[in-house]
Amino acid sequence: MNAIFWGGLVRFGEAALAGAPTLLVGLFVAGVFRRLLGPELTFKIFGGKSWRSLPQAWFWGMLLPVCSIGVIPIAYELRRAGLRGGAILAFALTAPLFNPLSLLYGLTLSTPIVILTFALGSLIVVTTVGMLWDWLFEGTEIQVPQEPQVPPGLKRMVAVAVVAARHMAGPTAIYAAIGLAGSILLAAIFPHGSLTDSMAHTDIWAPLKMLVVALPAYATPLNVMMQVGGMFIHGNSVGAAYVLLSLGTGANLGLIAWAWKTYGFKRASAFLLTFTTVVLMIAYAVNDPLYSAGDVEHPHTHAFDVYACPFHGSSTVSLAVRAWAKLSSNAQLYEVTSLAAVMLFFAVGLALKYWDPEHRIEAALAEPADSAATAEPSWLDVTVPGPVLGATAIVGLIALSVIGCFVYYPSPDQTLEDMVYAKADALSYASGKEVEKAVKSIERYDDLTRRLQVGYYLRCWKISEYQQAKAKLLRGRLEQLKDLLEANDFDRVRDANNAISNAHRRVADAFRVVDSA
Repeated sequence: MNAIFWGGLVRFGEAALAGAPTLLVGLFVAGVFRRLLGPELTFKIFGGKSWRSLPQAWFWGMLLPVCSIGVIPIAYELRRAGLRGGAILAFALTAPLFNPLSLLYGLTLSTPIVILTFALGSLIVVTTVGMLWDWLFEGTEIQVPQEPQVPPGLKRMVAVAVVAARHMAGPTAIYAAIGLAGSILLAAIFPHGSLTDSMAHTDIWAPLKMLVVALPAYATPLNVMMQVGGMFIHGNSVGAAYVLLSLGTGANLGLIAWAWKTYGFKRASAFLLTFTTVVLMIAYAVNDPLYSAGDVEHPHTHAFDVYACPFHGSSTVSLAVRAWAKLSSNAQLYEVTSLAAVMLFFAVGLALKYWDPEHRIEAALAEPADSAATAEPSWLDVTVPGPVLGATAIVGLIALSVIGCFVYYPSPDQTLEDMVYAKADALSYASGKEVEKAVKSIERYDDLTRRLQVGYYLRCWKISEYQQAKAKLLRGRLEQLKDLLEANDFDRVRDANNAISNAHRRVADAFRVVDSA
């Protein structure tokens, strides 16, 4: 029970840190939709009540970098704009699936046809289910009175921040907590290491088993792509991978609770049941045609360790100390900064909720200043139409995510240099029998091999089968070393280290030779 308690807290904290950046984006986009674009323009760009609303919801969902929690405040604004429930739920389930970072990462996992099929499958699912749901349940849209526009200037920026703060201190915080609590539930159900031999391609029940894991799980698109990558290395079930991507990323308990609260238990359950059924049908349909065995021909994989309890209780170190060490060592600076910003919005929202329940501050922001006619205009008060500013903000956010791809996936030379240090750490810790440190270094090393491929492709617009094969071989060697360490088979570590060094040298030669040519 002690391991479950501290393990659940670790998983909750990891999920909160991972989801904070995309939740912050969701709050910002919700404020832009409300105060800059406005309900009418938001209604139009999402296709209104026409047949285009479903594919357009899928299109915008693919572009905006949000997660299944960050999509909740945006879905609330889409409902205020008068969109039908099918389009809103389609957007809510597809927006978390792919973004430029995760899509590029996904293309390193297997042949591009697999990821492209997954993306096409998501379009088929949301379009089919959304159309059916709108046909069965008409009149799900609402009409909200138009709010007064905020005059140009800094007031509009403050108004966007106020919307974000009120969202964060309102139901969004509750639904986010429910969504993150799924991580605690999984840590309580699955003991440490219990999922390492699951989801074999030969197991006909693998997609259904993954359904049990994926529904309560909260996962960001990039993390799920990494897990799917582990499945392809070991030749796991492709159908289970599709279920993990569609439900593990696209839905969580918080999003399900929001749908139940918004549309009622009966309607939301009908949508969830239909969506799940279609996902499983596609999973079984693509399981064999897209299967390609990895270099390691057994179902043993660490891809799902993040859903199980991280502790097994055999260590003499206090679990509280281990929990804090695990959280602090894995936390990234941008995650901590984003979480701090989210908590700031939450605090401001609570203050507004307590001292301004009548929304007087929004009314004050919408009123023009008395001295506006006599005062000399400031350079900050340039009159830019709200829709233009809002559209610019959304396009800028999309452009920023594209620029982020080049930052997250640096040049091959830089990545190869980082790989040298990662290799030194991994092999040194492995030789010294420091299992936890070695495993962490191996995971970083593995991630760098994928960044190497994407970074090369972004700059050269091509990557050969030879380069892909060498990178895949190196990842296979790393996985074998990881298995040996966790099995305490230290007698074979030296040979595994030598194999990794040889594979690393071939990867460096492959990418440097082609790059210099």
